[in-house]
Amino acid sequence: MSTFIKLVITALILNACFQGGRSAWAFYQFQDSVQQAVLFSTTQTPEQLKGRIAAIAREQQIELEPASFTVAYMATQARIKASYVDDVALLPGGRPYKWAHALDIDMRRMAY
Repeated sequence: MSTFIKLVITALILNACFQGGRSAWAFYQFQDSVQQAVLFSTTQTPEQLKGRIAAIAREQQIELEPASFTVAYMATQARIKASYVDDVALLPGGRPYKWAHALDIDMRRMAY
């Protein structure tokens, strides 16, 4: 009986790790896509880049409101700040954990 309990606890821990890792992986993919969009945005206005970031979020099924993030340019430098909350079900059938992901990118855009 104790082996069964250990296996159930192990399965719950592995499930929680998998769900958390899945949420983190989605955030890192979103962050990488936004960095690529910023890198090649030399001909775009901040509003156009903001629209592209919103489109990336929709493509990756991330609930990111356009009013919840900012895009600012300073010459060839771009600054993007955004955040969203992901519901992560750590326990099957349990209450989801609200994991806040914050995106803060300050990078130089590619010059043509």
